[in-house]
Amino acid sequence: MTDFKVTDKQFTDAKSTFHLYVKKGSEEVATKDLDQLFKAMALHIDDEKLKDWADEMDEDATGLITWEKFKVLFERKLKEDEEEKELKEAFRVLDSQKKGVIPVSDLRWILKSLGDDITEEEIDDMIAETDTDGSGTVDYEEFKSLMSSE
Repeated sequence: MTDFKVTDKQFTDAKSTFHLYVKKGSEEVATKDLDQLFKAMALHIDDEKLKDWADEMDEDATGLITWEKFKVLFERKLKEDEEEKELKEAFRVLDSQKKGVIPVSDLRWILKSLGDDITEEEIDDMIAETDTDGSGTVDYEEFKSLMSSE
């Protein structure tokens, strides 16, 4: 994955949006408003992940989060989205027949070229874990799971 960096403009825009949700008399946003805050920036996070992130940043359980802590989540979300975009692009390139799947034989070749010290047995194990339905092909979700588990 490429080195990812959030631009100053992205941070400035995020901070402006953050301040729209700040509770009166404080410099913090309620964790219950994080969903709306991310949506206002056209970013989608599933509820379970958002709850985990909110709990992680709200260590003292006040139900509030500062800009500095939100900034961490914002950067994490943009990085995840960029990685997802790169993964989808890689999958699209590897799906040479445009069928929404990659043949296991192609995947084997890719895994061999990626890892210098990877054995045939390890590749077999990775493919068996990835091609869970034994179809001989790997769809995007299976591919994503494989690439994320490295």
